[in-house]
Amino acid sequence: MQIEKIMNTVYSFAAGVVIFGAWAKLEHKDYGSLALTVGLLTETGIFFLYGLLEWSKNQQQPNQAATTPPSDTRPFLTPSVVQPTPAPPATAEQTAELTTTLKQTNHLLNKVFRTE
Repeated sequence: MQIEKIMNTVYSFAAGVVIFGAWAKLEHKDYGSLALTVGLLTETGIFFLYGLLEWSKNQQQPNQAATTPPSDTRPFLTPSVVQPTPAPPATAEQTAELTTTLKQTNHLLNKVFRTE
């Protein structure tokens, strides 16, 4: 649809203006507030229009999902709940290895951040 392409283009430009305005505000430029305001107002308008377009799409097309059975019932398309398998308990050797690794990591981080 042509209107959606135009809206996506305007939205992209507005996002660029917002980023530029945020940069200008961080740099304390005089035009930063104006650029940020223009960009955010444009994006607000675009979101409003997206909402209206989506609402009009739903009004034009009645809920077909409730009346039409699914045409494809392949197993990978149906939602399923995957139950995680519990991890086996750690052995004493694995616990000792993990403890050693954590101590070494802690020592390195203390050196990097000069807390030792």
